[in-house]
Amino acid sequence: MATVISDAGPLIALARVDSLFVPKALFSRIHIPEAVRDECARKPGEDTRRIEQAIGDGWIRVVSVKPGPAERRFSLSLGRGETEAIQLALETTQSLLIVDDRLARRQALQCGLAYVGTVRMLLEAEERQVIRDAEATVHRITASGYRISPRILEQLKAS
Repeated sequence: MATVISDAGPLIALARVDSLFVPKALFSRIHIPEAVRDECARKPGEDTRRIEQAIGDGWIRVVSVKPGPAERRFSLSLGRGETEAIQLALETTQSLLIVDDRLARRQALQCGLAYVGTVRMLLEAEERQVIRDAEATVHRITASGYRISPRILEQLKAS
């Protein structure tokens, strides 16, 4: 089974609409680097409280990341959270990265890493009957101010 590692964006997006249960139902446990935790806690609010609760409950686990090639390679083009998430995935055998940032996805792909985004996760959750309507959840997420690429939104409508 793959070790699931998340960037901050998908966690924040799901927490904003009280849907953090989705990755828990799909993956049981998620690992995040310290930089991702810091990014999640940057703006105090209900979403931050929900993420901290998941960390306290133990299904989101904060881990230290050793400096490595991703840090040197991506630090100028990606944020600290994305860079550390990619580095952690590189350190981990059989990892799955949860990431929405387009450039971070491109870098993950160049490193040979498997990834999934928020929309794909929600579609999987709908297929497994964890949620009723992935598209409605995506609309709530975008209404909360989280940006999802128009291309991905078009693919969602076509599915």
